[in-house]
Amino acid sequence: MNPICTIATALLLSAGTLVAQPKPEAPRAPAAPKAPAAPKPPAAPVTPVVATSAAPEGPSTLERYLKIRVPGAPALAPDGTLYVRDWPDGIFQLYRINGPAAKPEASRTKLTNFADGLGGYSLSPDGKTILLSHAVGGNENTQISVLDVATGAITPACSDPKVQFSVNLWLDDSSGFIYTGNAESPTDFYIYKYDLATKAVTKLLARPGSWGAADISNDGTRLLVGEYRSISDSSIYELNTSSGALTDLTPPRPAGVTTSVNWVGFSPDEQIAYLTCDIEDGRMKLWSIDQSIDEPARRYSKPISALETAEVEGAFVNRQKTLLAVNTNEDGYGVAHVYRLPALTEVPLPAIEPGVVGLNQLEGDRLVWSLSNARTPGVAFTTDLSAPTPTATQITFADTQGLDLSAFPLPELVRFKSFDGLEIPAFLWTPKGFSKGTPIPFIVNYHGGPEGQFRPTFNATSQYLLEAGFGILQPNVRGSTGYGRVFHMKDDYKKRWDSVRDGVLAAEWLVANNYATAGKIATYGGSYGGFMSVACLIEDQERVDAGDRPARMFGAGINVVGITNVKTFLEKTSGYRRKLREVEYGPLTDPDFLNSISSMNRIDKLKVPMFIAHGFNDPRVPVEEAMQLAVALKDRGLSPQLFIAPDEGHGFAKLDNRIYFTKRMSDFLSSTIAK
Repeated sequence: MNPICTIATALLLSAGTLVAQPKPEAPRAPAAPKAPAAPKPPAAPVTPVVATSAAPEGPSTLERYLKIRVPGAPALAPDGTLYVRDWPDGIFQLYRINGPAAKPEASRTKLTNFADGLGGYSLSPDGKTILLSHAVGGNENTQISVLDVATGAITPACSDPKVQFSVNLWLDDSSGFIYTGNAESPTDFYIYKYDLATKAVTKLLARPGSWGAADISNDGTRLLVGEYRSISDSSIYELNTSSGALTDLTPPRPAGVTTSVNWVGFSPDEQIAYLTCDIEDGRMKLWSIDQSIDEPARRYSKPISALETAEVEGAFVNRQKTLLAVNTNEDGYGVAHVYRLPALTEVPLPAIEPGVVGLNQLEGDRLVWSLSNARTPGVAFTTDLSAPTPTATQITFADTQGLDLSAFPLPELVRFKSFDGLEIPAFLWTPKGFSKGTPIPFIVNYHGGPEGQFRPTFNATSQYLLEAGFGILQPNVRGSTGYGRVFHMKDDYKKRWDSVRDGVLAAEWLVANNYATAGKIATYGGSYGGFMSVACLIEDQERVDAGDRPARMFGAGINVVGITNVKTFLEKTSGYRRKLREVEYGPLTDPDFLNSISSMNRIDKLKVPMFIAHGFNDPRVPVEEAMQLAVALKDRGLSPQLFIAPDEGHGFAKLDNRIYFTKRMSDFLSSTIAK
């Protein structure tokens, strides 16, 4: 027997419930939603075609939901060849589509066959080479291999099982690429250049910290780089690749004040560089820096006034440096904008219905973009931006498994006041036929991060649970991104438990508004959401014990790859992540505080049924977090349900694991809050 499986089995038996060991493989499910209070769609929005497949014979309803899929990460080569990352066999691999669009029935050529799937890929500017990112068993030590498009041969480029490599960008002439890796220090990511012809590696920057590159000048001598310390603290520089000189171009900030800042890219003449920064009123905005002006006070400006009112969540410049693409986050909805350089005149886009628009590729005047909302699972389109009236051509199509996606419920964007008056936004989902005022079993779903955000995107698992009769509330508690710097820093360090109070008040809001009944609500979350799921059960019980209310709000809890002991989590997580997480949760030098927010130290307050799930190879939140919680509950006479996937990491990427987990989770909810 596989030794890892043997260890996992022993641990599972000691904790309580042993589960089956799965096989095949597929993707991780997203979050879910789509709602009213977003930007109104223009006159005739693009209507994606999604109903393209008949109901298959045999599979259960659950399997049909979880097998809904759409080819992802679409990229078009210069000759028009379409590449996608897809999982028709249950695990992500790279495919070349033999035709103009990726429809379920379209002919395709499978280009990779990694045992644990393809993490991502990057197509060279000339379309002759593809960089492949892949890891083993969910360990996140991403390796980089090179695919020769002409021959199909795959060769390793950056290969060391103990190192995490990441592709940053291609050189303009396709001769090589810039990447980062932590080979020389497990806690630091340096910047390197790889030459495809010679396979030579040149170290460009080797300073302590997490470094990355965003754009490079046409002559290859000026590299825009950044150092990431936390979501609220980063710096940007220009690196001279010849001399190694590093020029700090971070916008001036008061002493002791941190900012989040990221490079976007160069202007056509490379005298101006664009960046995003939250230095003004705490929201990420688009800025530019004119490097031909020496005086710092004059060279930073906000070049597009139309973007002032929204949070800029991402932006990039095309390789030709003729177009600037910007995504804004508007109450969770993702809105796309494109501007022509250098004048920054806005380029009209096709009308798009509300949801989250992703900008996948911008090459010349060709934009590849995708749309995800509650009824559209991320289908992709191309738009020719040079056309007088740009239109959308759909290039990926969903395999719907015969389900009518157009009938899927949409969420409502709601808000509730927390203990200190802070307004918490949330997406509220109710099943078809729900009658307001008639309580139903509800799930309060907490996102990970903590710097995450629930968005109105497609989620098959949520739709399955809605079909089963459950309601879902997804609160963006303090600490969430998308609402400005002040909001996402309100849970840092000593303020950690304030976000837990938000999470419990979400359930109280459901009861107060007659959506649910006390005791018929479950917590559910993954990663930091798992921390929230357990912590909210504790806070809920402590309110009852203190006499604040007569009954618990929650009747069950689901913890997926969650943190239960913050101190042991920080001690055992990957070294490079420890530095980032200590900013959020507090340093290991303050063990008393870390212990105070650890659910393991309030285990006596956990009095409701729990379902715990984890990946054995998780490098972010080690599996010991799940084990110690399960064993502690069992020692107290409780019987937690437990699922440990021996072949997974931080979440469940493989289809059989996802089907098994979701079936167990659904049965658990039915036997607890739905009784």
